[in-house]
Amino acid sequence: MLYTPHFLTGAAIIKTVPNPVLGLPLALLSHVALDLLPHHDFEIKPGMGIKEIIGKNNRYRNFMLGAMGLDAILLSASFIWVYLMKGNRMMILGGLLAILPDLIEQGALLLGKKLPALQDRFQNRVCAKYGFISYPIVSLIALYILI
Repeated sequence: MLYTPHFLTGAAIIKTVPNPVLGLPLALLSHVALDLLPHHDFEIKPGMGIKEIIGKNNRYRNFMLGAMGLDAILLSASFIWVYLMKGNRMMILGGLLAILPDLIEQGALLLGKKLPALQDRFQNRVCAKYGFISYPIVSLIALYILI
C-alpha cells in the first residue's frame, strides 16, 4: 500500500485513541491491517533489488514512478496539514509509526539490499485495475476522522 493512506490512518488512530500507550501500537499495527486490504503493489516482490524494480519496461516504470511521485506529494501535504493541526506531535508520530515498516524495507532497498519477505505474507495484492480503489477510500475515511 502507498504511504499516504498508511500515514493518514496512523494519525487518525491517534486522534481517536489519544492515549499513547494504546494509540501508538495501534497505529503501527494499522500498517498490517491496511496491507491486508486489496491493493496494487506495482508487481514488486520479495527478493527484488532496486535494479529489478527500476529495470521494468519504460511504460510500467513510468507509471510506477508517477504513482509513487504523486503519493510523495500527497504524503508531504498530509504531513504538513497534520503538523499544522492542534495536537499534531502525537498524530505525526502515529502517522510515522504507520509507515515505519515500509520505510525500513524500502530504505534498505535503496542501500542495495534485496526486498525481504517479512511483510509479504500480509499483502493482498490485486491487479492495477482494482488495486487503486482502496487508496482513496482509506485516505478519505482517515481524513474524515481527522477533520
